Amino acid sequence: MFNASTFWEHLQELRSRILKSLIGLAVGTGIAFWQWERLWYWIARPITSQHLQVTFIATSPMETVMTSFKLSLIAGCILAFPWVMWQIWSFLAPGLHRKERKLFMGTFLGFIVMFAGGAAFCYFTVLPAGLSFLASYMQGTITQSWKQEDFATFIIQFLLAFGLIFQLPVVTFVLGRLGLLTPRGMWGFFKLALVIIFIVAALLTPGPDPVSQLMMAIPLCLLYIISIGVCALAQKKEQR
Repeated sequence: MFNASTFWEHLQELRSRILKSLIGLAVGTGIAFWQWERLWYWIARPITSQHLQVTFIATSPMETVMTSFKLSLIAGCILAFPWVMWQIWSFLAPGLHRKERKLFMGTFLGFIVMFAGGAAFCYFTVLPAGLSFLASYMQGTITQSWKQEDFATFIIQFLLAFGLIFQLPVVTFVLGRLGLLTPRGMWGFFKLALVIIFIVAALLTPGPDPVSQLMMAIPLCLLYIISIGVCALAQKKEQR
């Protein structure tokens, strides 16, 4: 039987969790905006640390201000992400079984670790190599003056792309636990997966040079192989 009082209690709880999440996002964005200059330093570091001949320009009076707002909002979302996930967890946990709670927590922790690993790999390896190629292309003929907003968007897109790509083992583990994916099926798909990986690497890397493409494709191939082992582990846990 439908219980109206219980329904309204859940609705009020959901409203409270959403409000707390929005407050966390606002606090995270405020902290990021407060440290805006330091944030820009880290965004530009793949260029400045290599002493590349690139100047950043603003082509409108509001460009630097809007770029600071945009980056602060993105950084605020990243800072507030654990808090938002805790609110989601607090709302869902009472209705989950013990097994489901363990799967959720494991998936959440795995997402955080792999996202950070993917973003760090991109920041310290792929971006320096790719940007070095782009900045030195036709050096001496073309003056490299990049729009601040376009450069910041470029960096953020690559960090997010690598962070999400590194979720492959996490997704594989969840699908394996749910019985939707098997190690044998992944091995059978391996050759086609290699083709897809190199196509994705060619589309997402900063420059057309094979070095940066390989720097993305090789980790993806390793992640796929690791994911096969993760899928096998997930199935064993499910069978137990």
